[in-house]
Amino acid sequence: MNLPITQSVAPANESSSSDSTSFLLGKFGLIFLGIVLLIAAWNGQVFIVILLGLAISAALLGKLWSRLSLRGVGCGRTVSEDRVFAGETVELKVRLVNRKILPLPWVQLSHMVPDQLEIQGAIPESGLRNNQRILGYNTSLFWYSAVSWRHALLCRKRGYYDLGDLTVTSGDIFGLYPRSSTYVSNDTVIVYPRIFPIEQFGLPSINPLGETKAERRIFEDQTRTIGVREYTPHDSPRYIHWKASARHQNLQVKVFEPTTTLKIALFIAVDSFQSGDENDFELGVSAAASLANYIIQKRSQVGMFANARSPILNESIQMAPAGSNAQLVGILEALAKVTSQPSGAFEEFFQDIYGTLPWGTTCVFIIDEPLTDFPALLSRLKEGGFKSVILQIGKRRRNDAGLATAWHNLKPPEGFTDYMLRNTA
Repeated sequence: MNLPITQSVAPANESSSSDSTSFLLGKFGLIFLGIVLLIAAWNGQVFIVILLGLAISAALLGKLWSRLSLRGVGCGRTVSEDRVFAGETVELKVRLVNRKILPLPWVQLSHMVPDQLEIQGAIPESGLRNNQRILGYNTSLFWYSAVSWRHALLCRKRGYYDLGDLTVTSGDIFGLYPRSSTYVSNDTVIVYPRIFPIEQFGLPSINPLGETKAERRIFEDQTRTIGVREYTPHDSPRYIHWKASARHQNLQVKVFEPTTTLKIALFIAVDSFQSGDENDFELGVSAAASLANYIIQKRSQVGMFANARSPILNESIQMAPAGSNAQLVGILEALAKVTSQPSGAFEEFFQDIYGTLPWGTTCVFIIDEPLTDFPALLSRLKEGGFKSVILQIGKRRRNDAGLATAWHNLKPPEGFTDYMLRNTA
């Protein structure tokens, strides 16, 4: 998102450090010097009177200058794009403007940039604090003038990054009474996970999500009932129409409208990754993003579910299947914010989701270590008319004895290992 570079944010607070200056330059120091000046004048000490008068005048001028120094000062920061893919570069621009006739002989500006956003080229005065790089700039501003700085940020790793507030410090020409203002900013950069061709994950290029004879298979849409018919032993009891059965004096089942839309629900079992390393989880997230992109391109519907905490909403990901480009953007944004900390047990999380899934949905589970309740979960899906596919990270031996379901091992795609090494270096 591009913002006008003239935009500035109002200071949240302003503070003065004049009380921390030496005693002679502080409030009580000036009172003391005033008393000494009166005593010297009473005794006719002209030289002392002139010296103290100049000192007091300079201090008062400095205080007034300091008080007015940050009036009419605006500060803003923009990024060329606030949503990018891992490996892309954005331009960061910081602008400082003085909108008054009083010049600023010295001014300092500082703000923090997450260390995962690598600054390309020359780096201003900086330091590190809690994985945040503190950038500092020193300059001067004449009346009605402005100055700006530009940096290229390499977005190395998937994530949600808050750029934090900006702090401006200035004061009088002598530097005796500095004042600071903090400018609140909501600037963020969302870095989407890397998307790879699904063949690079070791999945078959044809029918990677199960056996289908066409890209868009015909199903019955459970949400659209077009009539009823007599019950047969092959029908599921969940589709019995009880009111029609009572009226006809025999069991009747619902007849659904056929649909050609393939619905796929992607599940990331976050708690299955707790015994692995960070690379395993990032591989699972990248696989989910790549599959979602593949499904949307095939004009099918995809949903995203993960029992993971988000640093913003502190809740799990629950996105019902849909087939629009906006759905893909929403999935990528959710995956950018997801963490490897589970919000709870996956079995309990799935129980809440199961009743909301449209009939005929293909459930794709992205896991690391198989969960103990997985066989029962897969059996329930099969009985309910759902298909299931297991995508397991790495080449571990699966524990799926007796489970009639598609099971694939995901391997790191080409370039993924180098990408992770650069981000953990």
